[in-house]
Amino acid sequence: MVVRLSASDLEYGRRIAAIKARSRVVRLSPEIDDLIPIARLEKRIRELLWNRDEPDNVLAARILVREQSRLQLAYERRHGRPADTRHMP
Repeated sequence: MVVRLSASDLEYGRRIAAIKARSRVVRLSPEIDDLIPIARLEKRIRELLWNRDEPDNVLAARILVREQSRLQLAYERRHGRPADTRHMP
């Protein structure tokens, strides 16, 4: 099963982050820009696990968890601290 996180998903995350930062500019700091894909993956994983009756959803969630872990490690290497997405939408 192929799971895709579309560019529109990421752009939506950037717009929400800009709104929360109370600006209309979608140019964000590199740290926030790196957190957005991680937060979007978390949201997608929660959606898939909500409907875990279907075996394909569980398989897709496992794939996304691996990708999320890879992104979190890259974030930690780049910024020197673990990714904290609790405040992200």
